[in-house]
Amino acid sequence: MTTTAPDLAARFRTDGFAFPVDALTRAEAEQALAECQTYLRAVSAVGGALARYAAFPKIHLVASWADRIVHHPAILGAVESLLGPDLLVWSTNLFIRPAHSGSSLAWHQDAVYLGLDGYQQHAARVWVALTDTTVANGTMRYARGSHLRGALPHRFGGSGLEDIMRGEEIAVDIDEAAAVDVLLDAGQCSVHHLAMAHASGPNQTDTGRFNFAIDYITPRVSPTAGEDSALLVRGTDTGAFLPERRPESNFDQAALNEFYSAVTRRQKRIDQTVQKRNAGKGPDTPRDPS
Repeated sequence: MTTTAPDLAARFRTDGFAFPVDALTRAEAEQALAECQTYLRAVSAVGGALARYAAFPKIHLVASWADRIVHHPAILGAVESLLGPDLLVWSTNLFIRPAHSGSSLAWHQDAVYLGLDGYQQHAARVWVALTDTTVANGTMRYARGSHLRGALPHRFGGSGLEDIMRGEEIAVDIDEAAAVDVLLDAGQCSVHHLAMAHASGPNQTDTGRFNFAIDYITPRVSPTAGEDSALLVRGTDTGAFLPERRPESNFDQAALNEFYSAVTRRQKRIDQTVQKRNAGKGPDTPRDPS
């Protein structure tokens, strides 16, 4: 059953997530997947910095298919019902789980890494399924209501390769039995709070799982330190963020220049956040100005 806008807002507040939300048609999802795969082959051939940042964090600045999705009317309508009329795209990411991949992600929160003030009330992540998402292909899982607990302490689970791939994990117990699997048809999306605890499992199927994530914010969000930029997609106000521009075509030179400036600026800020956490100063807990 598709989540209506009023239900979306209510569930987002209480559960910290809502799905399924109808977004792309299946035909649009299939086209986006094909273009995404072409994009990945192209950046692999180019190599260098572009390949290093191929899956994150600002694909929409260089790829027309990603730009088209972040401006999709159905997605913007859903997000506006949560956050209001002024919307910016702060980041986009590709989450790919290849066929028969044993990789997984431990329970974690995105908010503790991002260095954003005001995310508690004025931000949301949209997770768009370019392929069907199932338990078998390692779909995301939510810990219902965990966003209400704020920024939780995290730890590394170990020193082995699989532990490193799983990344930092929440240092408190998560009730696995109460976790919710995000089951979507290609073209549908889920939306969740940036403090939502989530995880994902291995892909045990013969096909890859492709998801495109969009972080939407309002002008009431600001970087905790340093400069940052974002793309205005609805409304008029960019707030504290430097304005970004849409690509005129795939990898046009102006778009590449914008991309490199934006990701270098972003990486510098995130490196500072990681260094602060590794120095034992604890998780970053941005303030909400609302």
